[in-house]
Amino acid sequence: MASELWHRNLYVMFVAEFFVIMGFSFVAPFMPLFVQELGNFNGNEAAMWSGIAIGISGISLFLSGPFWGIIADRWGRKPMVLRAMFGSAIVLILAGLSPNVYFFVILRFIQGLLSGTVPAASALVTASTPRNKTAFAMGLLMVAVFTGNTIGPSFGGFVADMLGFSATFFIAGALLLSGGLLVLLLVKEKFERPPQIASFSSIWHLIGARDMLPLLVMICVIGMAGQVVQPIISLYMKELNPSGAIATSAGLAFALMGLIAAASSIVAGRLSGRVSLRKILIVSCLGTALLYLLPIWAQNATQLIILIGITGLFQGGTVTSTASFIGLSLPVSQQGIAYGLSQSATSLGNGLGPIIGGSLASLTGLRYVFGVSVGLFLLAGMLATKFIARHPLKEL
Repeated sequence: MASELWHRNLYVMFVAEFFVIMGFSFVAPFMPLFVQELGNFNGNEAAMWSGIAIGISGISLFLSGPFWGIIADRWGRKPMVLRAMFGSAIVLILAGLSPNVYFFVILRFIQGLLSGTVPAASALVTASTPRNKTAFAMGLLMVAVFTGNTIGPSFGGFVADMLGFSATFFIAGALLLSGGLLVLLLVKEKFERPPQIASFSSIWHLIGARDMLPLLVMICVIGMAGQVVQPIISLYMKELNPSGAIATSAGLAFALMGLIAAASSIVAGRLSGRVSLRKILIVSCLGTALLYLLPIWAQNATQLIILIGITGLFQGGTVTSTASFIGLSLPVSQQGIAYGLSQSATSLGNGLGPIIGGSLASLTGLRYVFGVSVGLFLLAGMLATKFIARHPLKEL
């Protein structure tokens, strides 16, 4: 019965998270273009405001992540999944009605406070999964994430070019509502409140743990590295091909990257039984850094789509290995707060990255923002080499 429960929860969460991530990524390709339209900005102004709009949700999620983690350990993981999915769905629908960029930025901040579906789903799946299946479960969950990131942008960009930006936000909200309903109706959680419950004072103790602090720093740097270019991709695409279907082209780039990242997450999950997670993490960081060099030299939109796409070749390994590290480093009773801290670290990186990238674009030009990602992924690889111990975790 226990085996049936964790399998069922895992596969339902796979489908639900696929819908949710597809919804989030539905609007990703054209968000800078939407911001540009809201404020009638030029390219540099649009990059700056896009960085703020994209980054501010990461900052607010950074602030709320530990709080939601504590609530998860007190009241269960399923309610946190539902909060993230339904709350974000409502905000996305309202975003499609934004009258100006200021209203949109405020909604993005609220979305960050309510969001965090991946750590909530990870905590729920990990809590019901046997320890020796954790890496497999996290790998499969990351497949849902990357597959959603593959299909969402391509359809979202096409819908944006055909129906307009607002309609795309409404469809994205409907996808998140669908994922939330699946979890509400089909996921079963046998939550037992642990005798010792994490509190805000215990957060600092957990952050200072030997294995946890370097991992949180790594997660933050990786999140920052991947998001630095987020505000400029569609604008860069427009610069290379002013008369083309920009949202569709940007969507294809995101889709190709998601497809390749999904495949690499499967490979990373299967390799985890034979190769240490530390090695997977280091190789993935360094490999991703090298691939982020290539878009700098793109000469047309087709080249940019391909070169952005192949940056996903090692990204699945970074996400799968760090998520598995979190799941294996602590007892089940602390995994809600652990994944909350993980989300905060990711969100801090996701928040700072776009703000940095959008701000630098006006100084360096759009294409050279990719160089910042290169440096950050190299830094992540060096941090993993120096600070992630060879055998500190309970790898099974």
